[in-house]
Amino acid sequence: MISVLIVEDSNTILQYLSALVEAEPELYVIGTAVDGLDAVDKVKCLKPQVVIMDIEMPKLDGIAATRRIMAECPVPIVICSANLDQNLVEKSYRAIEAGALAAVAKPKGPGDPEAREMVRQLLHRVKLMAAVKVIRRRSSFGSPGLSPNTFSTSFSQSEPQVSIMGVDKSFLQDLKRSPPKIVAIGASTGGPMALMNILSKLKDDFSLPIIVVQHIAQGFLEGMLQWLQDQCALALAIAGQGETPLVGHVYFAPDGHHLEFSSDGCLRLTADPPEYNVKPAVAPLFRSLALPQAPSALGILLTGMGRDGALELLAMRQRGHLTIAQDEESSVINGMPGEAARLGAARIRLNPEAIADLLNLI
Repeated sequence: MISVLIVEDSNTILQYLSALVEAEPELYVIGTAVDGLDAVDKVKCLKPQVVIMDIEMPKLDGIAATRRIMAECPVPIVICSANLDQNLVEKSYRAIEAGALAAVAKPKGPGDPEAREMVRQLLHRVKLMAAVKVIRRRSSFGSPGLSPNTFSTSFSQSEPQVSIMGVDKSFLQDLKRSPPKIVAIGASTGGPMALMNILSKLKDDFSLPIIVVQHIAQGFLEGMLQWLQDQCALALAIAGQGETPLVGHVYFAPDGHHLEFSSDGCLRLTADPPEYNVKPAVAPLFRSLALPQAPSALGILLTGMGRDGALELLAMRQRGHLTIAQDEESSVINGMPGEAARLGAARIRLNPEAIADLLNLI
């Protein structure tokens, strides 16, 4: 049984969420809190296995409460947003920046046609996050990227004059010999923070388009992009059907659609069934870049549960593309990148800061 602390200032919603959790055989409510200060005290006292956290509360909001909990008594936190207003969703991602693991919408009331699926998503996410081992929150992933005094923004010399921890000389030589024309990134749980650590470090004149598939709860994509855009110099956008990707732009797969790179050099959205139980999935994007007509690409698989994208990253490597998986130490969940490493799909494993340093060499 998984113990759950529910943090919610509305008594009606608190009772509703408590009933939903108690009705799930694998979960039980160990306690409740009515504001952020109460939540910090209850976490210390009750030691729940996972916390469902509201955002807007008196005394201490969900962002500040998450920050204190992750600094003082870390526990997996799932942000439960009252609505999908972009401003509130953006606040949810500020809570993720503070250390929360995921964000979902509060389920609508009984009788609403969307309620059953929203309840399923919430309880499923709570059970998944309870299995994640969290640590006291650090300001960054901690592992160094570039070694001191070795940074170069280009390959202007005959040999790479740069040292990045975890990157061997042959990888840098291949990056120089056959630079990619496009960067493809796949991510799931923990992905928003990993993406922030990568995208915020890229130089203003980054010379390639970037395509991203991030597993995300329905309705949270626009808020995540706004949160990322505030910290990133590149232009972020939700991918459109038939759009030609531009250099210095980052395109995200939209809700409910897979995203591929088509043979005519455009982005293609499909309504195909979910893969690996998710939609959008990373697999279709990586698979499209493993086709013979695809341009030279750099494939990156970040933190996340499951196996989405791992086999397809292997196909990219077998086609001669450069491939990277996030390292285990910096991954919130080592499932996807770990599977890529097990298959031999990832040529190297790096933390997000080192990935950004490497991208800045292109």
